[in-house]
Amino acid sequence: MLKIEKLKKIKSNFPVLVGSNVIPRSICKTLIKEINNSKSFDDMIMGGRSRINKGSKNFNNYIKKSKTSEKLFKIFNGKSFYKKIESIFKKNFKDGSWENSNLPKIFNQKKFTIKKKLNSSELQKMLGNNYSNPKVNLDIDFSVSKGGYRLRPHRDDITRLYNFLIYLTDIPKKNGGSLTIYKKKAKKNLRKSFRRFPKISELEIVKEFTPKQGTAVFFQSTPNSYHGVKRFIEKKCSKRFFIYGSYALNKPVIWKFNNIPYYPHIIKNKKKMLTSFHDANYLTIPTTN
Repeated sequence: MLKIEKLKKIKSNFPVLVGSNVIPRSICKTLIKEINNSKSFDDMIMGGRSRINKGSKNFNNYIKKSKTSEKLFKIFNGKSFYKKIESIFKKNFKDGSWENSNLPKIFNQKKFTIKKKLNSSELQKMLGNNYSNPKVNLDIDFSVSKGGYRLRPHRDDITRLYNFLIYLTDIPKKNGGSLTIYKKKAKKNLRKSFRRFPKISELEIVKEFTPKQGTAVFFQSTPNSYHGVKRFIEKKCSKRFFIYGSYALNKPVIWKFNNIPYYPHIIKNKKKMLTSFHDANYLTIPTTN
């Protein structure tokens, strides 16, 4: 069902693995039907992305009625698959790469990132200041995007270790919707900070992935893993069906590069937002929030 041996290293400034036909086209078509048959979605974000999120009652009902989605979910939501992904990254990125300072020993199948709005103080309280002995869990959603969907360049939540994206439909290049990887323009031997939401003028494009049915992209959610999605134009093409997931800790990740640790710093904000919208930068010096 999942041919992860097809994942190959690509040239990038942070660890990325890509594989075509990781999921057979016949299974992709079945997954599209199951998502289409869903009577409701949990939310709509980013100008047109409707999600069915792990942890919701809606997700549980969807999985019960959607046999192929259920099989795929059970594969992703297991310690053995997580360990396979971890070993593939270690094998392909041995030297001069990013490392997680606190490796998790426990995989929690029932845990998921809470999809509710919090201000920065509430988020900090939920995550805590103790980074040791973390547990890891899967976050996943089954999504469909209509025209107008886009995602500005960013780095994902500070709790994430690995992210993945599986395309279920082919989207012509002219229609956009491509996953785009960025890097900082200025070259430095050591960066003392990585902003979560850098200005587009600070970045340059490394690679674009036009959605191709059955293609999977996995990447480490390092402090410099800047990515975004070009605006999707729903004209003479199908909607953008995809699966998005991540392996995340129950507390912030402390990353190391060349033995230099980078600590997360949540920017104070009284506005209540989803955790995925909060601004949290990585600094070489630990700070109190």
